[in-house]
Amino acid sequence: MIKIGPKGAAPDILTSRGAALAAAHCAAYDLEPAAYQVSRKAGGKEFGFDDNVYAHSTVKGALERVQHGKCCYCEVFIPKPYAFGHVEHWRPKSWSQQAKGRPQIRPGYYWMAYDWDNLFLSCTFCNSSNKGNQFPLEAANARARDHHHRVSVERPLLLRPDGPDDPRDHIGFRRETPFGRTPEGRKTVEVLGLDRIDHVKRQRKLAKLIVYHNKIVKHHGDRSPLAAEVVGEARAAWAAAIQPDAPFSAMALAYLEAHPLP
Repeated sequence: MIKIGPKGAAPDILTSRGAALAAAHCAAYDLEPAAYQVSRKAGGKEFGFDDNVYAHSTVKGALERVQHGKCCYCEVFIPKPYAFGHVEHWRPKSWSQQAKGRPQIRPGYYWMAYDWDNLFLSCTFCNSSNKGNQFPLEAANARARDHHHRVSVERPLLLRPDGPDDPRDHIGFRRETPFGRTPEGRKTVEVLGLDRIDHVKRQRKLAKLIVYHNKIVKHHGDRSPLAAEVVGEARAAWAAAIQPDAPFSAMALAYLEAHPLP
């Protein structure tokens, strides 16, 4: 996970159609707040969100550019065409929970369903398979329960991809496996499943980089043309691997810091 951004101005569809839909949700909630605090199965009401707005092609395109086409969490390249589910709501729109298996807190952050600051591109593994509606806070009782409360009082434990902190200060790597350095880092790794073996692409990437690393170490100082060519190719591979637009660049940077090139 690397810091992304700045995201720039919100796409027009969010500030026009999205803003109107958000205002309508707020008005509907104010008419019957209690009805939205329980699930439909329990007789309550639920908001209908328009994925044609928050997942509009202009939204996806803007997110793709700022995120280099990568998942905002695990840094895997997201295949095209993007499915609507790839637009991630950092603060869940329908309902939230402190952790999987914990009570559902309704409503979710409905007023932020079309908020540019709340939208990112995420892979299915991180979003649907792991994070889901989890949004853990340091103090659960400080959660903003509706649009009349300020989210600024919350202390999220889930790192924000474009937040003020560099994720690398909170998440380290042991070879290809992420681990949390701080409470926020540990919770982010846990919620997103970043340390699970499912990320075989990350493992393969590091294996290739280690081969290049070993070639540089082996041929360092060898002034023969063939050695220079091998080392040049390997250094170019490493230089590309740590760029923000490369998949798993945080892992590559961590490995390089622990194993400096000669």
